[in-house]
Amino acid sequence: MLRRKNYWLLFAVLLLSLTSLSPSMELDTDEGAYPPRQPLNQSERPPSGEPGDEQSLTIRVSLSSLEFNVLQLISNNYSLSSGVSVQLTNVDTEDGAAQVREELTVGDSPDIVMLDGHSIFDLASRGYLLPVDIYQSVPGSTPLTMLIPQMQWNGYDWGVPLDIDPYVLVYSPQRLAELGLSAAPSSLEEWNGLLGRLNAEETKERYMLAMDTRNPYGYAAVLQSMGGGVLSMTEAQAAWTEAARGYFYLTSRFNQEIWDMLQDGKLAVAAVPLSEWKKHGNSTLRVQAPQEQTGKNIYEAIHSRFFALPAQSGSPEAAVKWLAYVTSSSAQLEWLENTDRLPALDELYRSGLSEISRLPFDSGVFLTEDNAPGPDSEGEWSRYAEAAVLLLTGKLDAAGYEAAVTDSE
Repeated sequence: MLRRKNYWLLFAVLLLSLTSLSPSMELDTDEGAYPPRQPLNQSERPPSGEPGDEQSLTIRVSLSSLEFNVLQLISNNYSLSSGVSVQLTNVDTEDGAAQVREELTVGDSPDIVMLDGHSIFDLASRGYLLPVDIYQSVPGSTPLTMLIPQMQWNGYDWGVPLDIDPYVLVYSPQRLAELGLSAAPSSLEEWNGLLGRLNAEETKERYMLAMDTRNPYGYAAVLQSMGGGVLSMTEAQAAWTEAARGYFYLTSRFNQEIWDMLQDGKLAVAAVPLSEWKKHGNSTLRVQAPQEQTGKNIYEAIHSRFFALPAQSGSPEAAVKWLAYVTSSSAQLEWLENTDRLPALDELYRSGLSEISRLPFDSGVFLTEDNAPGPDSEGEWSRYAEAAVLLLTGKLDAAGYEAAVTDSE
């Protein structure tokens, strides 16, 4: 009897505790329900996406086949160490800039794109890019001083430099000796003298100068040798261009025919990227850097490549970590060794690398603040560069060029 009373007492206590529960509390019997998600601690948040998601990146570049293979190897090493899946897509090196710009404007773009350094300002100021440094400090080490203005606008960094490729003047000493010169012209007067001697020759199919038509950098190198530049071309330099066009051999930057033409005496001077000189130059040819004649506008004759984040990038945090890896000092050394493109990091120029110390000019020009572009120059670059190429290719005469660059539009 005592044991039965104890059972009833326990039952009464249990009933009382159940009836005292809050009326608002309900038992969830839905087997598919989960407790509400709690906000993630920012220090534990994955680079992008949800916890446990596999990270992936899509990256659009514009490289030669050799360069693309090198970047693929570097990127594969990153994937192995990080677990991030990276899909690289390569577009034609001559048409890549136009294609990337079109993708950015229509909103169909990957997580990372490769851009010409001069296009960073225009795309950033028009809202097509994300600032890199709001996701992480600028990846890698300190960039070259002259590249910093290319990265920055409105107080933010909008790109991460990969490499630079200065344009140089290559010539045949034998051919120039026939024309009364011991080296490539280094003033407007010498270029005019060379034009006059070519006019006096009766031999046909002889060219004075080979230059790119896809970009203005080779032309900028020639203007620098005259003491000018794309943003500071004088009327006399524009008039010389118009008068000398009949002796120009206009081509793309990767035309290998010019090397045979130089050696055969059919071409006096070629404005080419330094990386191309390293691949194809030989002891019968000489190289001259126009930077030695001018100084403050040297960036105009340098092709630079940057990585940037499109405004529609789906994984900006993960993208910046990839950028930090592929632009690190070790990756830049690997890039230099395999592509001949010069690195974009300050520390590598101060380290005494043999590859840099053997350049045909003083690499210290890249470290001098005076050689960096002016703060307002990038806003004018596109208009001046487009007009310069039109003048170079005969679509504008000297007067038309002057009107194009002075037009407020």
